[in-house]
Amino acid sequence: MSYITPKTTRGVQEQDVWAAADAVLLQGERPTIERVRQHMGRGSPNTVGPMLESWFGRLGQRLSAAENEAQGDALLPQVVQEVALALWQAACKQAQVAAQTALQDQHTALAQAQEALAAREARLEQGELNLQQQKQGLDAALKLAQDQQADLSERLAAMQQQLEQREAQLTAQRQEWDELQQQRDAERRQHSTALEAAAQERQRLAEQFSGNEKRWLGELDRSRQEVEKLKKQQQQAAQDAQALVAEMRSRQAQLETEALAAQSVLATTQHSLHLANERIEELKIQLQQRPLPDAPALRSSSPSLQRRALAQKSLARRR
Repeated sequence: MSYITPKTTRGVQEQDVWAAADAVLLQGERPTIERVRQHMGRGSPNTVGPMLESWFGRLGQRLSAAENEAQGDALLPQVVQEVALALWQAACKQAQVAAQTALQDQHTALAQAQEALAAREARLEQGELNLQQQKQGLDAALKLAQDQQADLSERLAAMQQQLEQREAQLTAQRQEWDELQQQRDAERRQHSTALEAAAQERQRLAEQFSGNEKRWLGELDRSRQEVEKLKKQQQQAAQDAQALVAEMRSRQAQLETEALAAQSVLATTQHSLHLANERIEELKIQLQQRPLPDAPALRSSSPSLQRRALAQKSLARRR
């Protein structure tokens, strides 16, 4: 019959768990987390579990120490020896199960870490592929912008050449007009009789020149407006190209930063995985090197151990 001690405000200590486990073992039951908690009347499984595992790990050493202290005394009764042997075998089995459970948890954590690492490597590869694709797209866009700028430059040069040709034509027409004016003046002085006809011809030529001049000036203004428009288009295209280049450089720097961060996370994960593998190997070595107690040694326990067990049972009954 287990005894529930009153709850206190003090936290659960390792000696409390060990004392409760000893009491449960003396009652002929296998100490478990729930039985120890019921015996103490407090404590959470997360707190009691590690302390109980420590109790199992030190049980064999404690029994061996008790055996060494009591060498030379009489043997325990057969019934007590059998109960102690059965309880010790159960404790050893519980310790092995706990160790195997911890090892299985480590394997599970390692598998999960490997899966996470594989997923991160896949995401990193996909990110690098996306970065390469985006870089190719930006290179193509930059080449297109450069081609458009070159085309606009060629068109602007052609328009400037046309403007120069039209200005040269206008200058030639003005020179021709000046020559005609001089010729008409000379003819007026030489042929006073043909003054009226010359005046009419001059008026006609003046009107014709005025019309041509207006038309040429209009064409010249339109050409200049087209040149200004092309210049603005070229400036806008240059600004767009510069903005596009700046955006591409910023995006490339951001992607490179993300790639470096992903590589850092990958290196940290690989280091954690390496540490987990080392911890699993240590647990395997500890499990293989842990000695199992000699079962016949329990049969040679001294009367002092018997008396101590009887006294603890009597004390438990009085409680």
